[in-house]
Amino acid sequence: MGRRISVVSVGIAAVGFTLAGHGVSAAEPLPPAQAPAAPLAAPAPAAGVGAKRRPLLRLSNPRASVECKVKSPAYEGRAPLRAVRRAILQNRPVRVVALGASAAVDAGATSPRATYPVRLENDLEGVIEGLQVEMYARGQSGEVAEGAADRIKAEIAELRPDLVVWQVGTNDAVARIDAETFGEQLRETLSWLASHKIDVVLIDPQYVERLSRDVRYTSIVNEIATVASEMHVLLVNRYETMADLARQNPGSSYLSNDRFHLNDLGYRCMAEYAVKAIVAGILQADTENGALH
Repeated sequence: MGRRISVVSVGIAAVGFTLAGHGVSAAEPLPPAQAPAAPLAAPAPAAGVGAKRRPLLRLSNPRASVECKVKSPAYEGRAPLRAVRRAILQNRPVRVVALGASAAVDAGATSPRATYPVRLENDLEGVIEGLQVEMYARGQSGEVAEGAADRIKAEIAELRPDLVVWQVGTNDAVARIDAETFGEQLRETLSWLASHKIDVVLIDPQYVERLSRDVRYTSIVNEIATVASEMHVLLVNRYETMADLARQNPGSSYLSNDRFHLNDLGYRCMAEYAVKAIVAGILQADTENGALH
C-alpha cells in the first residue's frame, strides 16, 4: 500500500460523488435460504503429532463481472477482519455500516436493488456460506472527514456494527483541504474505531477526469493510501479501478445520465471490488486464527 497517484493521468470520463444520505436498511427480504452448514472445525490432532490449524469458514471466490475487470488491483493491504469473523462463527448477522458519498444511498441507480449497499450485501451473502448481513447506509451531503468524526461516533454507538465500509476523501479533495490535516483526522477516527474493535474497509475518492491533474485532489488519494498502510486497514482502490474502467470504456458506460454519478454497472463494480477486500480480510483473520474481539 502507500502507492502514489501521478498528478498527470490520462482521463476519459468526468466522474464524481457528492455526499447525500439517510439511514436505510439496504436490502429487501430475500427468499428463505437452505439451512447453512455448520462451520468446519479443525480435526483433533493425533497424539504426539502436530497439526496445522484449518480455516473454520467456507468462502467462495468473489464473482467477477466481465465488465468490471480491470488491470489495477481491486484493493490493497493485508488486514484481518476479526469482528466480522467473530459474527460469522457466532452464527449471527454481520452488521455493516456503509458511510460516505452518494453511493452510500441511491444516486444514479435505477432501483433500490441496484444501489451499491444492496449490491454489497447480496454479494457478500453469495460468497460466504450461511452469512446474513444487516446493512445500514449512512451518507451525509458535503461532509468532510473532520465533520464526520462526531457523526460517525454517534452512528456507531447507535448501530454497534461489526464492519464500517467508509468512502472517504472525495469531498475533502473537492474542498481543497490540506492533505496533512485530512490525514490527521482520518488517523484519529480510525484509531477510535479500532479502540472499539470495529473492522474498517476504506474506499478512496472517485476518479474525476477534470481533477486527475489537480495536485490537491490527488494528494488526498495518496494520503488515504499512506494512512491505510500505516494503520493496516484494507483499502478499496476506487480511484484507480474507475480510471481503468474509463480507459477501457470510452464514453463512460459506468456513469448515469448526469455523467456524474455511477449507474447500475458502476455500482455493481464498486460492490464487487469491496467484496474482494472484505473476503480477503475475513480469510486473513481465519488463516491466522486471530483472537476473537
